[in-house]
Amino acid sequence: MNIKFVLKYFAVAAFLCLALRAHGTPQATAYNVHEQDSLQQTGSSSYSVGYAPQGGAFVDQYSLVAGIDTQGANLSAAPILQGPNGVNVTFPTGASFSPTVPTGNGYNKYQWGGGWTSESQLTSQYGSGTFTFTLGNATATPTLSLDTLNPVFPISPLLTSGGTWSGGVLLIDPTVTNVLTFNTASFTDYAAATGSGTSGAQIKLELVDSNLAAIFPPSVSQNGLGKSNPAITSYTISAGSLAAGQTYNIQANYTVYDTVNNTAFTGTGITGNPQGVAGYLTTTFITVQTIPEPSTWVPLAIGFSGFLIIRFRRVKV
Repeated sequence: MNIKFVLKYFAVAAFLCLALRAHGTPQATAYNVHEQDSLQQTGSSSYSVGYAPQGGAFVDQYSLVAGIDTQGANLSAAPILQGPNGVNVTFPTGASFSPTVPTGNGYNKYQWGGGWTSESQLTSQYGSGTFTFTLGNATATPTLSLDTLNPVFPISPLLTSGGTWSGGVLLIDPTVTNVLTFNTASFTDYAAATGSGTSGAQIKLELVDSNLAAIFPPSVSQNGLGKSNPAITSYTISAGSLAAGQTYNIQANYTVYDTVNNTAFTGTGITGNPQGVAGYLTTTFITVQTIPEPSTWVPLAIGFSGFLIIRFRRVKV
């Protein structure tokens, strides 16, 4: 098993800035578990399974990812996730049990992710059914149900315009504003969640580094579970925000949540009316290469022309 710390990854991780909040409340603790299908877009309509960011760890195609968003607050102890088959996973923490995974919003969250090359391996390791969270000294141990035996993944995010494909990499000019458009209109689960209090859908587009940690705040829209955001359709990279001649990664997530837990509880680091969600996530990764500054080519051109002159003179002599 290849363990990834999502949004160092992961997020997958992504791995994942949880935007879900009960009835739009912005300061409530949120926790989640989801199964993830990861792909890499390599052309206008082509994919490969999994993802290997340049300089980063390989992301397996199938992952189990869990996160706890306390808005950066410390729990009284490292949180624990117990799978249906009784296997426990302790979330990584920093000093004083602090969360360690950047969200891109100015604070960290707790996150863990494990990856496999097949769905059967994932289910064999942790099981399918009820997952239990132990959140330090919280007055409850909330649970979420996830059917890993029969996952229903959303469609795959697809970049439809923006940049230029070359050798499986998306080339962009960092000196101009780039608008990257995705097939969010084809994500029909999003519209289907309108007005639902028991299910939801989310679109998240973000720029991440080689460890898949968020570089800028992500663009997120959510429908259902107390929100009715219009579906975002694109991700904008402002002129001058990226360095020339560097490699970055785009992470596009389409998520459906079909299990919700609004059990009330309190505890150290727990705020508001906690909400838990479980579901399925399809992620598309894209390797982005920024075009080098024209000035970097000048010395090369001068050097090459000088070589030709010297070569010509030698031949002439």
